[in-house]
Amino acid sequence: MNNVRYFTSLALVSLLAATAFAASPAPANAEGKKGDAKEEGAPAFDPNRIVIVQPKRELDPELASEQVMRYYEAAVTEWKGGEVEFAERYFAAALGVPTEVPEKELVLSKMGELYRKASMFPKSAAIYERLATEFPESRRLPEVYMELGDIYRQMGAQELAISRYYKVLNSSLNVSFDQLEKYRQVSLNAKLAIAETHKEREEYQESYRLYEALFRLELKPVERLRVHYRMCYLLYELANYQRAVSHLKHFLDEYPESPHNPELRYLLAKSYEKLNRKPEALREVVNILQSQTNLKEGYVSDADYWKRRTGNELANEFYENGDFRSALTIYQALARYSPAPAWRWPAIHQIGLCFERLGLPEKAKLAYEEILNPEDGQQLADANLGENLRSLKEMAQWRLEHLNWEDDLVGRLQLLKAQ
Repeated sequence: MNNVRYFTSLALVSLLAATAFAASPAPANAEGKKGDAKEEGAPAFDPNRIVIVQPKRELDPELASEQVMRYYEAAVTEWKGGEVEFAERYFAAALGVPTEVPEKELVLSKMGELYRKASMFPKSAAIYERLATEFPESRRLPEVYMELGDIYRQMGAQELAISRYYKVLNSSLNVSFDQLEKYRQVSLNAKLAIAETHKEREEYQESYRLYEALFRLELKPVERLRVHYRMCYLLYELANYQRAVSHLKHFLDEYPESPHNPELRYLLAKSYEKLNRKPEALREVVNILQSQTNLKEGYVSDADYWKRRTGNELANEFYENGDFRSALTIYQALARYSPAPAWRWPAIHQIGLCFERLGLPEKAKLAYEEILNPEDGQQLADANLGENLRSLKEMAQWRLEHLNWEDDLVGRLQLLKAQ
């Protein structure tokens, strides 16, 4: 059955692509006689023979349109059935109809769409580029260039992506009045994509300039939130921490339920730390860890990630800088946040180290004992622990033994001194 369909398809394509060739009579030779043919019937090759190629015979436009649409519908049907190769042959047949008709624009548009959805990005880009070249007055151009920008961006060709996004803006200037509202949104999406692509290229200054210009426009609430979020992020990346603090606090006040808030609170705490405003950084971290997360399903794990990262990074920096009390405050908040050993044990171990540095060995022992013999009585066998937790348990055991040895040594020295 497939063989029948294959040869039928080939026949259709060959029929439409056939070009009529007409040969002139063989020119007379030097003696004024026609060249003799071989007895087998095939004429001998003559380098002086002239071959005239006749142009393709164009069909009546109405008939051509019908043929294009028949091939188009067959191609879409084959594609939906998973027969991509046959679909491509029918698309080729539609485009090969020897008459220029507007229906070919629809064919190219559908081909580009199907290739893109199938993640066949090079083919999709080639088809959309052909559409833009062959139909420069198309009403679809803004959308076509938007698709091209997105495809090139997915392929990693960011410069090409930016150039096509700018073509969206240029082509949108020529749309008819009835399309203005539709392509106003397409133009805004292109501007957002340009700014975002510059961010992906780590061209933060240019990206911030574009987002700042967008922020001055009349935007829908969801678009304003997106632009403001990016501005906060970029100010931090540009090390403009003073302005970052201002924008971050404004965003958090205006959008208290945004799923971006855990990340932005991390940036706020880090900005305070970069500005050497340690009390505010400490307060922000503790507030983050003590606050309840009321996010939709799917964002909770992200919130936990940013809370852990915020707490650990700031606490570690305080610890390394010798501010053990501030570090201790954050580690204690981390330990209370979750009962899971993977979250709790690393924080408790650091609590023990902080108590040691503060000259409180008895409290440090209690911390290490909590890892070895949890207060809730839930002992976990080593076989059920991951490598990191087993290592942490071994370190807690070693620190506890070391502190006990130090106590024993001090006791013996005091006894000797008394004697």
